Amino acid sequence: MRNELATIESNEQISSIYQQMVLSAPLIAKDCHPGQFINILPDSKWTHVMRRPMSIASQSNGKISIIYKVVGEGTSILKNLKPCDSLDIIGPLGNYWTDFDTDYPVLLAGGVGIAPILYLHDHLVIKKIPHHLIMGTRTKDEHFFKDKTNDSIVLTTDDGSYGIRGSVINALDSIVSGKNSPIRFFACGPSPMLNAVNRFATDQNINCYLALETLMACGFGICQGCAIETTNNSTISQTYRNQYALVCADGPIFDGKDIPLC
Repeated sequence: MRNELATIESNEQISSIYQQMVLSAPLIAKDCHPGQFINILPDSKWTHVMRRPMSIASQSNGKISIIYKVVGEGTSILKNLKPCDSLDIIGPLGNYWTDFDTDYPVLLAGGVGIAPILYLHDHLVIKKIPHHLIMGTRTKDEHFFKDKTNDSIVLTTDDGSYGIRGSVINALDSIVSGKNSPIRFFACGPSPMLNAVNRFATDQNINCYLALETLMACGFGICQGCAIETTNNSTISQTYRNQYALVCADGPIFDGKDIPLC
């Protein structure tokens, strides 16, 4: 974990609701892995206790990127930052996905959970590991991956305006039924989506690893504010609470078998 003053390379709108920011952050970039996140101080005059956690969406040549949606004061400040501006960040934080070549990977993303899944997708492409990627949004205009679809990249929309109508779950049946080898899910998105993916995995006896999204203050286990119930005490290393793990430090990635609800 490092505290780095990153330089903004670009900050652009990539769909109707999503922004992408590329940061030059060589110290953090050299140590990060798919699934990890950074904690951002939106500006030097920020008076709130909490920084803003953002999943890392890519890493290359000393640069990282984030994908975010403007929903409040912090993200509004981020949207107005320009190339060459500086940004105080801490990272890389949290654990990360592993074991990509034991089972066939199926990647599932919804909402801003698209960011770490894209990082994992790029990682698997570089390693030449075959996999499926399913990305879900509410409408066609929210998708920014439309020109990259193929047999292994599937897009869904809640309203049916593009790709498969429904959530990422609606795209799973055909993929799972067409595979004779073991499958492993890697997912990130809003809680209802993750709970649905976890139920599907349980019903189909599929290994499932979920990156949870929650509010975090410190990002590395000091404040104890992002506790989540777990059924496996061996996942707990950063908290004094029995049966509760910390999303920021013990996660954000958990085995779906170990968490009753996301």
